[in-house]
Amino acid sequence: MNRHLYSHQKYTISMLLTLILLLALPAIASSQVVGNGYNNSLIYKIQSDTNTVYLLGSIHVLAEEYYPLTRAFSYSYFNSKKVVFEIDPEILFSTGHAKKFEKHMTFQNGKTLKSVLSAKTYALLKKRLTASHIDMATVKKFKPWAIYLNLSTSVDSSIEFRSDLGIESYFYTRAKDAGKPTGGLETMKDQLDVFDKLSFKEQELLLLEVLTIKNDKKHQKEFLKLVKDWHQGNLEGLEQMVQSMKKHKNFYKAILVDRNKKWVPQIERFLTEDKNVLVIVGAAHLAGEDGLLVLLKDKGYELERVSYAMP
Repeated sequence: MNRHLYSHQKYTISMLLTLILLLALPAIASSQVVGNGYNNSLIYKIQSDTNTVYLLGSIHVLAEEYYPLTRAFSYSYFNSKKVVFEIDPEILFSTGHAKKFEKHMTFQNGKTLKSVLSAKTYALLKKRLTASHIDMATVKKFKPWAIYLNLSTSVDSSIEFRSDLGIESYFYTRAKDAGKPTGGLETMKDQLDVFDKLSFKEQELLLLEVLTIKNDKKHQKEFLKLVKDWHQGNLEGLEQMVQSMKKHKNFYKAILVDRNKKWVPQIERFLTEDKNVLVIVGAAHLAGEDGLLVLLKDKGYELERVSYAMP
């Protein structure tokens, strides 16, 4: 289990959220550039009396074929003096991060995976892991949400969509190389609590959904549609995906609604600064009635879409 689970520790939840929002889709064997050859840039700008805040809807996993990005991305980056992510990458890659991650994802009170799962789900999980030559004894200390994340994000070594090619990784690398300051909207604990505060029953329902996927081709098609919607700047397509998440009411509230509401005051504070700020969040956070775009418009802010051709 370790070879799969611990391979994701350096990314934490912020780098996994898009994969989770893909409805636990399986690995895609090859990438596919979609659309009309342009990324229509899910980037919006809000202007205040003192500065401009750019709000970029990202996708955390991409393939090399999606680069170079269009002018709107470069313009928003170069025209900003600071880049803010869901969680500051400087914290994400700091010493001790892996140990903190492991502590949250494992039981600390004597419980075991078997003691919190139903017999049916435990049997399905055992069957799945046995097929991958993983002993159940090696996973007994992990919480259901940790197993869910691992199964949701396990990818074949040949996959071309990778987190190191995602938008966050791309702009963090550029900011670090240029000495441009970075920041975060929340802490690592905030992101881990999205899952850790779910009841074991809710965690089990998420895990069970992964274990009972029957049509891999259908999910691969849904994955490519999601990438296409992002690539073409199709906000309505993303809204449909966000809508489908509502079947897990508490999870939807924790992963999108509550976090969006906490982020709005921070974005408002950025608008009081004297230098431009680029804020990068998962594209799902922009969409829907609970998305950042609606929340900010409801507060009276005017948001302007940044054109992929002429920012």
